[in-house]
Amino acid sequence: MMHLSRGLQPGGRFDDWRRPPVGAVFLDVDGTSVGEHEEPTVAFVDACRAVQDRGVTLSFATGRPPAGVDVVRARTGSRGADVVHNGALVLQGGAQIGGWAMPATAAARVARWALEHGVYAEFAVGPDFLVSDVREEARPAWDEIAGGPDGAVADVDLARAETYKITVYAFAPEHGPAAVALGAELGLHVDPSTAPVFPGVGILNLTAAGISKGRGVEWAARRVGIPARELLVVGDSGNDVSMFGVAGTAVAMGQASAEVKAAAHLVTEPFDDDGCALALHALLDHVVSLDTAAVPAAAAS
Repeated sequence: MMHLSRGLQPGGRFDDWRRPPVGAVFLDVDGTSVGEHEEPTVAFVDACRAVQDRGVTLSFATGRPPAGVDVVRARTGSRGADVVHNGALVLQGGAQIGGWAMPATAAARVARWALEHGVYAEFAVGPDFLVSDVREEARPAWDEIAGGPDGAVADVDLARAETYKITVYAFAPEHGPAAVALGAELGLHVDPSTAPVFPGVGILNLTAAGISKGRGVEWAARRVGIPARELLVVGDSGNDVSMFGVAGTAVAMGQASAEVKAAAHLVTEPFDDDGCALALHALLDHVVSLDTAAVPAAAAS
């Protein structure tokens, strides 16, 4: 009798899962590939290399800027296309192969709102990383993820630039709902997110309408002839739900919220227990279907 391997449990969409073949893997970064520190664990790196040894393409999908995938790519030897800026850019070997900017009027409006209300926001404008203000609270993002800002958004004419993503950090809790409302008013796609370096801080990713991690992942896979049903994706946050919706196998990390787990086919262990590595080994090696009436989900394989 087949059952899920130890550490894997059914997610909210388990009954829809058909155990499709895996042609490509896309992994979230923060909370899935790395934790509070930039270096991935040995177990994670070993699992990623095992994925590629089996001939499966390995890629990353993140709200981070392009530089934010450098470490995980280098450690794992990943050669797949990466989805960054929450789906607004797709890279191959560090070079842009796809990109979708938001309307200039919308970017300018968000910038005015952030400046008028003292909201900390980061703007991906062309290749540059701009901020609403230089704020010490945001330093963990600069030190661990993006590097220092290239300048202030107030000094740039957004009408003459391509803005791919705006990230609003709700250091003041009321800024989160306000950002969501503004994004809806402007017709932007708004995704909630989290980052281990900002525990308890709500993060909102604003991109052009229809642009999300899921859209970017699907586009990158289709470009190389891999159908969405053959995608295995792993993530832990609200902005991963869109890629859960397009993939044949969607796995939520154990520390994910109930809403994220409900959108996944499977749930693995938390980051601190190397849940991503466990899921990769299990799903590419030997596990798989579940008779919940006869075998506990966490039973050993």
